[in-house]
Amino acid sequence: MKIPRLFRTTALRLALRYAILYAALTGLALGALYWKTSQFIDTQIAAGLDDELQALMARFQSQGQAGLIRALEARIQADTGEGFYLLLGPDGRRLAGNFLEWPPEIPLDGAVHNVWVEDDAVPGERYQDDAYWPVVATELADGSRLLLAHEIRRADALQGFIEMAILFVFVLTLVLALGMGLIMGYDVLRRIDAINRTAAEIMAGDLSQRMSLSGRGDEFDQMASRLNAMLERIDRLMAGMRQVTDNVAHDLRSPLTRLRNRLEVTLLERRSEAEYRAAMEQAVRDADGLVKTFNALLEIAQTEARNRRSAWEPFVLTDLARDVAELYGPLAEEKGLVLDLDLQDEAPIHGSRHLIAQALGNLLDNAIKFTPAGGRVRLAVAPSGARIALIVEDTGPGIPAADRDRVTRRFVRLDAARHTPGNGLGLSLVKAVAALHGARLTLSDRKPGLRVELAFPTHPGVPGQA
Repeated sequence: MKIPRLFRTTALRLALRYAILYAALTGLALGALYWKTSQFIDTQIAAGLDDELQALMARFQSQGQAGLIRALEARIQADTGEGFYLLLGPDGRRLAGNFLEWPPEIPLDGAVHNVWVEDDAVPGERYQDDAYWPVVATELADGSRLLLAHEIRRADALQGFIEMAILFVFVLTLVLALGMGLIMGYDVLRRIDAINRTAAEIMAGDLSQRMSLSGRGDEFDQMASRLNAMLERIDRLMAGMRQVTDNVAHDLRSPLTRLRNRLEVTLLERRSEAEYRAAMEQAVRDADGLVKTFNALLEIAQTEARNRRSAWEPFVLTDLARDVAELYGPLAEEKGLVLDLDLQDEAPIHGSRHLIAQALGNLLDNAIKFTPAGGRVRLAVAPSGARIALIVEDTGPGIPAADRDRVTRRFVRLDAARHTPGNGLGLSLVKAVAALHGARLTLSDRKPGLRVELAFPTHPGVPGQA
């Protein structure tokens, strides 16, 4: 027979284990309660017998045997149904009492003992079974013997009621615990089934599906939120991949076509060695440009995939900025620009020196490329709140506010950059490096010009978390 899915869930098994444990603990607690209650009843009966024995002995001492007999007859006439008495003379003759015979082997020590009493020792048909009764017996000064017993019918009834109540509470507790276990197992199974259904739809190709949230904020909602965040990232990566594919097809088709046409035209007729050499040199330059583009794409992909953390180390950002500025200083001077350095106190950070240097190089290259002759480019390292900012400013045309988010995408080039060398990947790499290091990338207006700020966390932190 196939076991229902609900009974094969881990949640139900855990719930049942806790239910059984809870029921066992409840049973132990109820058992202890029953034992203490029984002990209390026995103690109360023994105390009552002891008090009554002391009262009868005091009557004997004050009024003698006749007074004791009157006291016993008064108690029997009251017929409370709880007390039984027997007074035997020194010769063993029955003098008073409603107990028919003296129980064998009962010590005359004035202490309460549980003694086996036959049903025929009690007058009438009040008891049908033999039982243990609490009994106390003593020998009086004149040699007579006095016995007091307490009936157990009410005590048995009370203990029976307590037993039934405890059993009812235990069974109810067990049923409720098992019921709660089933409810918990069903609830967990229902929510997991919802996740499984959504996952199946996603696997079937519907990437727009997302895990539903209950609004409780529990661990299932947290897991669903993380899965939704993962799906959002996968969706963005796939969209980026499609965009990259489209952009590669669009932006590389022209240079490949030019390369092929140039070689085809060169081969149409016999040419001189110098012409062949010139055509081959141009083809090599075109191929270098294509290789550079593919290398940039690979660099961006590896950075966005978080595969560039092996070379992470602590270093001083100010020293790195100074080294990169020395490389681009001659280029700025050749174009007639002034490269200003504003490198304040040492700024230690933790990250990839190579990637940050490459990102800074791209920013300086863009600033120098788009700043007209006579302009200025400023490179600064300065505190920015709790972070360290790497700042590049220029006096070029800047970037309109509406385009500042778009220019960090792959192969995006504004109209002003169409006629300048480049592949539209520089700022994409800067954005990827910033995301990998948990840095904030901000593009703003310098009036005139563009201001780009990379604000790095000063502590090592977790790579890729801003």
